[in-house]
Amino acid sequence: MSTSLSPLWSNLRATRASVREALAQYPSALVDAAEMTACELLENAIKYGEEVPRAPAILFTLSLTEDTVSIATLNGCTAPDSAERLLLRIQSLRDAPDLQALYMERLQELFSSPGEDVNLGIYRIALEGGFELDATYADEVVTVTATRRIYG
Repeated sequence: MSTSLSPLWSNLRATRASVREALAQYPSALVDAAEMTACELLENAIKYGEEVPRAPAILFTLSLTEDTVSIATLNGCTAPDSAERLLLRIQSLRDAPDLQALYMERLQELFSSPGEDVNLGIYRIALEGGFELDATYADEVVTVTATRRIYG
């Protein structure tokens, strides 16, 4: 499933329903985790994305293989420093030996600096959803991909 979306909050509801329908035959824990992940990624694309020539809209993709589910968003971003912060956060999640400790550390940072961008959604995707995250930034386009094994 791949669709181009306008950055409207109302698209979350339709995307949630599409993910639930596409994964209906799978265990409910996977469906719930994929639905949450799709919403978190799409929320970030709506909040932080912008229209650029190479990404005039948000691209949302849900892919299934025999043993994995992959959810991706692609959106424009003209702020390289913001994209770099996202890439660093995702790398820290990939490198973390203890995701829960990293999540708690992030909450502590937010209490200390309340004006900072929250970015808790990517932590939820990794910790609660069990998805591995990856991201790229090139030519003013951010692509975030979350992948999880279907069984196991």
